[in-house]
Amino acid sequence: PNQSYLMADEGDPRQAGRGTKAMKAKERVTIVLCTNATGTLKMPPAVIGSAKNPRCFKDNPPSIPYYHQKNAWNDGKNFTRWWNEVFLYTIRKWTQNPVALLLDGFSGHVNDVTDPMGQVTIFKFPPNVTSIYQPLDQGVIAALKVKYRSNLLSRLVQTAGNSTLLALAEHTLFC
Repeated sequence: PNQSYLMADEGDPRQAGRGTKAMKAKERVTIVLCTNATGTLKMPPAVIGSAKNPRCFKDNPPSIPYYHQKNAWNDGKNFTRWWNEVFLYTIRKWTQNPVALLLDGFSGHVNDVTDPMGQVTIFKFPPNVTSIYQPLDQGVIAALKVKYRSNLLSRLVQTAGNSTLLALAEHTLFC
């Protein structure tokens, strides 16, 4: 988020309702999403962060695949790991039929990944057509972001138990 609501300090009622504070994003993550054309098979999302061993996973391992890269971007190394650990594994569990994987022209989608069993064939989109033909760019990613923000604000409201925060959260979701 690029804005954050300041919560009132219980000891200082003067801070109540001070509005928003501009923030600069300090941490970034990349989410890797993949689904079939009908949406009946959704690969487990993978997260790419900048920390090699994030503190949040110290006591509990992540429930989805987590990879790291200095800038938290996808690169050839992480794509290859995702291909071997997530994509091929999920495809083999789901079907034995031939599968076509459509990829955009992103440089991190390396050309040297292959399916040793020959079940998956990779096709790359031509330049400048990704936003037209790629299903995830047609609202799926936007819907995921809205759902994430909604769940995040709901958890904040539950944790704070503050009716003022609830009003601010509802205003943020629908404006």
